[in-house]
Amino acid sequence: MFKKLLVLLSVLAALAMSAVAFAAPAKSHQQMVIDAARAEVPAAAVFYGYKEEDGEAVLNFRDNDNYLEYEVEVILATTKVKEVEIKGSNIAGSTMMVKTPEDIRQIVLEAYPDAKNIVIETEKEGNNVHYDVEFITARYKVEADMNPVTGAFAKRELEYF
Repeated sequence: MFKKLLVLLSVLAALAMSAVAFAAPAKSHQQMVIDAARAEVPAAAVFYGYKEEDGEAVLNFRDNDNYLEYEVEVILATTKVKEVEIKGSNIAGSTMMVKTPEDIRQIVLEAYPDAKNIVIETEKEGNNVHYDVEFITARYKVEADMNPVTGAFAKRELEYF
């Protein structure tokens, strides 16, 4: 009787150890931070940088197809995205102004259909002029620099609520 009990306990112990060995490993906290940041950038964007400081992680992604760089700030304690900065290859400034503020408003609404409270100002830096645009969506506040000739976004900062 004692031998049967010992064999049964040995089999159960072996099963328990094999179940633990084959269980999927839990995601690391760093991987959860990366996943949160990745959800805010295009699928084609390549992850290439990670650093932590002051309770936040800063992650860098590059979208080579669209010539865009993404810098994503994630709060480490909550793994919640705080801010995304998008930099493009477009230059914000120009010595000419082709697009009107109404043109810029339409471009913003095409990119962000739920944009509200759109404020467009003309900024001058030396001989160059660009549009400084601010608006809010359901998820974040956006500050953007836009080219007055092409209407392209040169730089965007998305501050999450």
